[in-house]
Amino acid sequence: MLDNFFNIKKPYFVTGYFSILFIDLLCKLYLDPIPYRYITKSLLMILLIVFYLKNYNKNDKKKHYFTFLALFLFWTASVSIINHINNLNFIISMLFFILAKIMYCFRFTNNRDFKISRLVPFLAGGFVFMVSVLSLIYKGLGDFFIPVLIYFFVSLLLCIFAYLRKGDVNTKSYNLVLIAMFFLILSEVIMGVKTYYRPLPFQNISVMLFYGIAQFLIVYGILIEVKIAKENS
Repeated sequence: MLDNFFNIKKPYFVTGYFSILFIDLLCKLYLDPIPYRYITKSLLMILLIVFYLKNYNKNDKKKHYFTFLALFLFWTASVSIINHINNLNFIISMLFFILAKIMYCFRFTNNRDFKISRLVPFLAGGFVFMVSVLSLIYKGLGDFFIPVLIYFFVSLLLCIFAYLRKGDVNTKSYNLVLIAMFFLILSEVIMGVKTYYRPLPFQNISVMLFYGIAQFLIVYGILIEVKIAKENS
C-alpha cells in the first residue's frame, strides 16, 4: 500500500502531499503554531523526502546526496522559522535555507558549455529584481541587511543554476524546476516584504502555499530528469 502511495506514476502522493499542505495552512490560520505546525510542516517534508527516496535514480549517487541534504536542510529550516519572531530562530532558519539552496546548486551543476549571451539577460533581470526588493525593504532590515543580502544572492544563484540546466536535461524536468524557482522566489519576496516593509493581502497563506508548491515541483522535476547526451563535436 505504501509503495503505491509513493509511486511517482500514481496520483496518491500528489493528493496526500497537497492535503497535508492544506491542513498546514489551516493550522497557520486558525491554530496555535506550537505544536500543530511543527507536526504538519515536519510531516510535509518527511513525505517529500520519502517520496524522493522511493523514486530517485540510484545510478547517480553524488547528486542524490546533494538532493537529500537539501531536503533535510529545508525541513530543518522550515521548522525553525515557525517561531520567526525569535531573532535567534530566524537567523538559524536563514542559515539552513542558505545551505539547502547551496546543496541544490551543486545538484543542478553540469559540465555542458553555455553561451554567455544567453545568461546575461537572465542575470540582468535577476539583479534588477533583487535590488528592487532590497531597496523596498531596506529601511526595515536594520542589522539583518547583510544576512538578507546573502540570502537573496544565494536565491539568485540557485535560479541561475536551474536556468543553466537547459539543454542538459529533458524539457519537462527543466520547466518544472524553473517554475518551482518562480514560486520559491515569490514566497521569499512576500516573506521579506511582510516582515520588513508592510503587511500584504493573503500573506498568512501565500508564503507557505508557494513554498510548498515550489518544493514539490523541484523534487518532481528532479525525479523525472533525463540527461540529454552531448553531441560529438
